[in-house]
Amino acid sequence: MRQRHSYPKPFKAQVVQECLHAGASIASVALSHGINANLVRKWIPLYRDADSKNLPAFIPLKLEPSVHDRPEPSIRIEVPSEHGSLVVNWPVKDPEGCARFVRGLI
Repeated sequence: MRQRHSYPKPFKAQVVQECLHAGASIASVALSHGINANLVRKWIPLYRDADSKNLPAFIPLKLEPSVHDRPEPSIRIEVPSEHGSLVVNWPVKDPEGCARFVRGLI
């Protein structure tokens, strides 16, 4: 009967970290340490997130405004009068409608 091996926690954590490097395969890392890949697969969920407990709950991110958050470009038309001025912001994507509006004012 084979005897079960017991591996120290720092060794397990080191093996898991090696597996998480870009381009590393679990099988090759396990083979390089002389252990079974299935055993390493069991360790990964236990040791992968060990350092994440020390991270803050929220990490501030700077997000770029999406296309929907940006104001739509517009044409500004200001018509002065005795009582003040009339200001109209017309969407740039509708120049024909803007032209009809201006013709209607005249």
